[in-house]
Amino acid sequence: MLLKDLKINLPKNWKEISRSAQEDSFYLKFYHINPAAHLDPKLFQDQIFSSPNSNVSKVRLAIPVASKAPLKDFREGMKGAIDSGFMPFKGATQKIDNLCKKMAMGYYPEDGDFSGDILITRHPNEEIARQSFKNIALLPTQRFNAPIPGGVQIPGAPENMTFAELFETDIYEKYMPGHLEKMKEHMPVEQKAMAEEQIKKLKELMSKEQMEKIRAEIEKAQKQLQEEKKANLGKSGAEYKETKYLGYDAICLESKNPTPPPNPIKSKNPSDVGGGFDDRYDPLPKISKPYKDRIINYQALLIKNFIITGNLLWQIDSLPPGDTPCYSLTKSKKKISTYREGGMTFEDITITPIVSNYKKEGYLYKEEVEEIFKKILVQLER
Repeated sequence: MLLKDLKINLPKNWKEISRSAQEDSFYLKFYHINPAAHLDPKLFQDQIFSSPNSNVSKVRLAIPVASKAPLKDFREGMKGAIDSGFMPFKGATQKIDNLCKKMAMGYYPEDGDFSGDILITRHPNEEIARQSFKNIALLPTQRFNAPIPGGVQIPGAPENMTFAELFETDIYEKYMPGHLEKMKEHMPVEQKAMAEEQIKKLKELMSKEQMEKIRAEIEKAQKQLQEEKKANLGKSGAEYKETKYLGYDAICLESKNPTPPPNPIKSKNPSDVGGGFDDRYDPLPKISKPYKDRIINYQALLIKNFIITGNLLWQIDSLPPGDTPCYSLTKSKKKISTYREGGMTFEDITITPIVSNYKKEGYLYKEEVEEIFKKILVQLER
């Protein structure tokens, strides 16, 4: 299929920022809308209500927000710090506004909390696509020693020729000038003069002395780049791997998890939820979340003659699952407690958010992002 015909219908809590669709390439940038962005800010603060009965108190507890605040909340929080004198410097408000405008343009609008992009490239055939795919893992460490995708369509060139080999042999310098001369024969008259000048410059560039210089520079750069990359990968314990993701061939970058595994905490009290917990809230249930000693960043997916890349792909493995517990943004329950003091009965009414999860509340979660990729893969598979 042609990528200009690709259709991507985003989930309702995602919005498109920009899109570019050509026959052989497709780019989409979009962002996730924070579900708390368009709710009344008062819901995220404790609210005490007046009561005609002095023996009755009523309070609505603040809803704890599960994800990072929308950009607009960051801006208002910074402005509040300025107005309170906590950040009293000249022009601070204007600088905060300018910063938020730049962030909104570069990342996502004010109601967002996450952005990502997807890039899809269509290659002439599956063979070229596969080598281009493999080069995503090879180029960072092998650089010029990575094979040229699709090979070199030059008589006498070996199969799987690398970029370095192309310049190490005399194939390129022998073939290219003659090839351009043949191309010139089929050019319109008005373009031949320009072609003559280009061929002349190319022949000068591809002189024996110049080619030797280019080869020496490539060899030097190759050695330096390989040493630097290996040193960086060695420090982080990172390595590129070919694997499977969503049933398709994938390239990933695996690295050591810098966070040590948590130590199990034994408590004599089964209901113990840790210090500082407000027991007026129902405790969030614990879900099984096995510790990962490796961090995975997917770099590319290969399907037929298409390669999918983009920062949404490499972030996906770190996203929380949809069953991650949180508190509801829209549903609450009433807790009533009574006690007697001095011969009188008092009543406390507390309105608390009920326990929910990321999927129900519209927070960012892994399975929803995977569904975006699955719908793309179905179309590319046709």
